[in-house]
Amino acid sequence: MKHLIVLSLGLLLLGGCNLAIPNGLFGCGQQSDCPSGYFCWSSDSRCYDAQEPGCEPKTCEQVIAEFASLGIPIECGSLPDGCEGSIECGNCPEGTECGANGQNFLCGCEELTCATAGTGAECGTIQTRCGGASAAIYCGECFGQQVCDNNKCVCPAGVNCNQGCGTCPEGQVCVAGACCAPTFPCSRNECSPPGGLDDGCGGKAQCPPCTDDEQCVLTEDLTFQCLGDCTCEAQGVECGSATICNQPTLCGTCQDNGFQDGFRCSSGNCVCDDVYEYNDTLENIAIVCGGLTCLQPAWGIEVPATLHHKGDIDYYALEVLDADTAIVAEIFEGSGQYTLHLTYICPDGRPGLVDCSESTDDLGGIEFCKSDGGFVALSRYCPASTASANGTVLVGVRSKEFAQDCDAYGLRIFATFGPSQPSEPPF
Repeated sequence: MKHLIVLSLGLLLLGGCNLAIPNGLFGCGQQSDCPSGYFCWSSDSRCYDAQEPGCEPKTCEQVIAEFASLGIPIECGSLPDGCEGSIECGNCPEGTECGANGQNFLCGCEELTCATAGTGAECGTIQTRCGGASAAIYCGECFGQQVCDNNKCVCPAGVNCNQGCGTCPEGQVCVAGACCAPTFPCSRNECSPPGGLDDGCGGKAQCPPCTDDEQCVLTEDLTFQCLGDCTCEAQGVECGSATICNQPTLCGTCQDNGFQDGFRCSSGNCVCDDVYEYNDTLENIAIVCGGLTCLQPAWGIEVPATLHHKGDIDYYALEVLDADTAIVAEIFEGSGQYTLHLTYICPDGRPGLVDCSESTDDLGGIEFCKSDGGFVALSRYCPASTASANGTVLVGVRSKEFAQDCDAYGLRIFATFGPSQPSEPPF
């Protein structure tokens, strides 16, 4: 309320002096937050006296440079333009194609196959397009009495190639005068790629096509399957490049996908700088108090930190004087909602948690007090121990609702002057 009064008074004074309000003076989250005649820009959440310019698509050079900064080489193809559209980039040199041989977004020589050579090679050998004059691709032999002529299986003059099988063994078929054991590829493959699958007897089998927007994909076990949700979003990839449904896929930059400045791409996730980024597990906990500050019956520290993505959890450890005073953890700064975990370990390593202000939860086999309200307190007790006079406080912080921004927060941890737990934050 105090800030609102100051803001209103400032506007009255500016209006009374007939002064123009400087652009960008006021922050905003929606249009109603701005003075009359001003507009809330989504790019920086500030008020301006003109409408926000429309999105300006990025150039190929800008997009390629952004992916290069992530270590992703891009030479060609359809790339995201940063305005929910795409832009065609790169002209491959003569004799090369974009995405040749499955190398998406790179120029290369597309190698011939038996199916793509001329009208299709049925037999013999064909010269490679990319392997040099001495390299060749073998396309098999003809069945029965047929002979290979210019990479096609033909029946010689005066020969009846449709006879001569006699009685084929069980499971084999007569093909052009010879017994053949078909492989029936559709019994192992849910679908087939363009051109079909070899049937083992010189022909091609066309398996049923995929439906419901699914794609026919060669899986790790070397069979073709219909797979859906082959998108970055469905696979939980926020940025960079990834192999999705066994296909190289570009998932854009963090800024392209709605994250604010300050986020960077790390292993497919958009993360922001976090001084405690390493402390995501109890095995990699951050020691935030191990000196004289916490070695007295009543003490307190404040920790500025950041949750860098929606799955982040920060763990902290404090070496403290073992006493019967209550311990409190609270979030005193931050724009989101937070879940806090708090527990106490006695000097001899045994649990010292006696009572919690709210519920309990198990993390890594350790009982913690838990709160979704940003404030949690515990009572502690340890039997007399000669091993050490110091116990350990463990604290965990995670975001209850991550708002797609670098979620900076302030954590306050302290011991009270007595054993009783405060019912609400004292600060």
